[in-house]
Amino acid sequence: MYRQVPTSSLEVSFSTRRVMLPAWMVQKVATQAGFDSLDVDATTTLGASLSAQLRASGDRYVPVRAVWLPAGELKSSRSRRLMERIAEIQPDVSPYVVATLPAGATLHELMRHLELAEWLSAPWHLVLGIPSVALKGGRPHLVQLGGIRRFVEEWDLSVAVDLSGQFDPTWEAEAAIARLGERLRLLRISSSAPSRAAVGRDRVACRALHAAIDRDLALDIAVAPARSVPFPFTPRVASSTARRAVDYIAERAALHARALREGISHFEGSPSSRGI
Repeated sequence: MYRQVPTSSLEVSFSTRRVMLPAWMVQKVATQAGFDSLDVDATTTLGASLSAQLRASGDRYVPVRAVWLPAGELKSSRSRRLMERIAEIQPDVSPYVVATLPAGATLHELMRHLELAEWLSAPWHLVLGIPSVALKGGRPHLVQLGGIRRFVEEWDLSVAVDLSGQFDPTWEAEAAIARLGERLRLLRISSSAPSRAAVGRDRVACRALHAAIDRDLALDIAVAPARSVPFPFTPRVASSTARRAVDYIAERAALHARALREGISHFEGSPSSRGI
């Protein structure tokens, strides 16, 4: 990677969310930015179509770490073709399949969408994805997250949280991360969020990033462009902002590692946290 993250518990990927480029071209952007894996967003028809254009081109191929799909379309022919294509290109590396929930879906509806008995026997690791629009402020949402955690514990699943979209800015980042606990596996954020100067939703996402890193558990972080990236206008800008995001994540991880060595719990008042 552009800058080595100083811990084996963190993996950082470049996300195709908002990137309106064929997958093979996204791999070039990711390579320029120094990423060694991709987070593929196939939750829309366009995203799935672009993602299907993966190519194995020697040293330029960046393996797929995770694929986001709508929970209701896991069995669709389009989703199957995409997963089969990825398996063909990288047979030795199975990506996570992040099944995104419809906003407001109940656990009963979730069971119907996922048909877990079938997917638990699949070669891919299934992860429950919580989209940005489902993230709300207040205690009821925290109670809901507690229910989701118990559900995934029962089925031995993990959770992914998407903070790269439009979510409630009153979302209680630290409390929500704590509710999900060790079941949180993947956090997707905009490239503008990992910054001391982050404001608004980006600041909330940055706080969630801090809280997730501080758990000292295995975590995948996907960095998505803050704005849409149409070719040929802004891929280079996307690479540059993604590199800065990884630099910040590496800095935060280094502070966490140093704090553990020094025996400081959660290292309050660290220079990167801006008082958090």
